[in-house]
Amino acid sequence: MIMVPRRVPKAWGRIRRAALLAAVTMALLGCESSNDKRSFDLGYGEDAPVYLDELSADQRDAAAASITAGLQRGTQSYTLRPGDHIEVLYKLNNRQLRPYRVAVGDELELDFQFDRSLNKTVVVRPDGVISLPGKGELRAIDTRPMDLAKDIGRRYVDIAQEPIVTVSVRKFTTPADELVDVVRTGTEGRARNAIVRPDGLIDLPLATGINAAGLTPADLQAQLDARYERTVGGVTTTVRVTGIAANQIFVFGEVKQPGAVPATSPRTLIQTIALAGGPLTTGALDQVRVLYFDPIGRPRLRRVNLELVMNELKIDQDMIVPPNSTVYVPPTALAKAGRFVDQVMRQIIQYNGISIGITPFYPKY
Repeated sequence: MIMVPRRVPKAWGRIRRAALLAAVTMALLGCESSNDKRSFDLGYGEDAPVYLDELSADQRDAAAASITAGLQRGTQSYTLRPGDHIEVLYKLNNRQLRPYRVAVGDELELDFQFDRSLNKTVVVRPDGVISLPGKGELRAIDTRPMDLAKDIGRRYVDIAQEPIVTVSVRKFTTPADELVDVVRTGTEGRARNAIVRPDGLIDLPLATGINAAGLTPADLQAQLDARYERTVGGVTTTVRVTGIAANQIFVFGEVKQPGAVPATSPRTLIQTIALAGGPLTTGALDQVRVLYFDPIGRPRLRRVNLELVMNELKIDQDMIVPPNSTVYVPPTALAKAGRFVDQVMRQIIQYNGISIGITPFYPKY
């Protein structure tokens, strides 16, 4: 039994109109939702979205393989960012070290076999030059001792028929020695820790100013190995991520625990929503939005139908969520309509001062 105070006809008329409006709203929302569930990707400045179900079979297979590989590789597929911590493990192979070349600060003993009175010991100056008896200066840096001896001998062909010279290195520090010394005397042993600077660079022994931001650990390792091959030789590295900066993924909408989710390792969109407590029953998993940034910083919007991923195993429509992305789980059409009706009803009740009570009905036997 429903008890209604004053202005019953007028109040119930408004309630009926509100109910009719709610029914129409639910129908419109249902129609809109039923035709708008396709996953797409849209970039800033692009004219039209790319619908994922229009990709070729090869493109869909490649997308699914990329997601699977990203999860299996873990942090090896992660791209480094400023503030990240890495550890570089060094391995030296003495058999592959580059032939020794004269460096600044080396102490060289010059033996003039055609005239022992010219013998002397010289130190390679900071400009890479040494001084010869009676023959001025000669550039010595970055040459092998055997080649340097020949260059010195040619300076004396005017006073000796066979100007044979021997160059002996008495004190030296090769790049490899310097690297070994720096690494071994560090607190990390044969490893060296580094942090990606705000400008995206890192500094390591004999490899300062290496660009690391935007690279995977494997890419950075290849770049370091190439640098050491040019300067030292016989040095290989292993790079691993030991600490990820405060990268987060922000999840809101119809989830149980909206807020920031730490992006400590590659995760798919489904896994990210699960970390936010999972979706509510009012969440439209067929229309999840992800706002993220591409590698050069341009914003992109992806709408993903996760129902297809979960129910039909269309992994190609899922994605690895980049750090600092925003994920939104919108309400279903039914949830929107229900909240609309609830709001209208509350306004009518508050406006008219209606008090509704329900008397329980007990059937008679």
